[in-house]
Amino acid sequence: MATEGKPSYTLRYFDFIGIVETCRLLLTAGKVNWTEEHPEWPEEKEKQPLGRLPVLIEKRVDGSELVLSESQTIERFLARTFGFLPMDPGQSAIQEQLRDQQSDVFYSFFYMTFVHSDEDKKLGREKFNDLFTRIVNIYADILKTNSCKNHLFGDKLSYADMSLYGFLKLLGMHSLRFRDDACELVKAKMTPEILHLLSSVEADPLLEAHLGKCDSLVSALSE
Repeated sequence: MATEGKPSYTLRYFDFIGIVETCRLLLTAGKVNWTEEHPEWPEEKEKQPLGRLPVLIEKRVDGSELVLSESQTIERFLARTFGFLPMDPGQSAIQEQLRDQQSDVFYSFFYMTFVHSDEDKKLGREKFNDLFTRIVNIYADILKTNSCKNHLFGDKLSYADMSLYGFLKLLGMHSLRFRDDACELVKAKMTPEILHLLSSVEADPLLEAHLGKCDSLVSALSE
């Protein structure tokens, strides 16, 4: 992989899937030199720009550095830098709004998982089911209208493809740390179109260097 004359990157996060899987996919697809650091926590908390993770450090060829925090800010910076978001602002916004909807679903998932009263759990479950069903239907409809069924938009890997993969991996695999039925909740809503897209992401040569070392999301959602 030729990376001479290009910036290199360091991604700081915890040693688990978490909220940076899309960042990892983007860095891998960007064909750049990048490494991941796992700071001791909370010992190294105050060394981080905002006292939290993730942090991305771009080391430029002129010796300067760009340091960013917040996972979605990092994602969008990488997606634009590596050309995985459209140049057209409107088309880019369409992909970005899908990413923002993922956050709404994930926050509702955590709410229903960690509230205490039975009534709050019931309401939380209803809200999660509503939001998750809506977003799955939106993705399924997009895939049905795109002539290339391997991708959400056009015929090439995009930010939208990678963010959906990272989101479902966070929800269906990482969240098993918090509740035993996390994967089943995701599997119950999967459609053939979405599973096909996820398979295409896993098979994409641009992502092999990372996903080749990971457990398969498609296998987890198909068992």
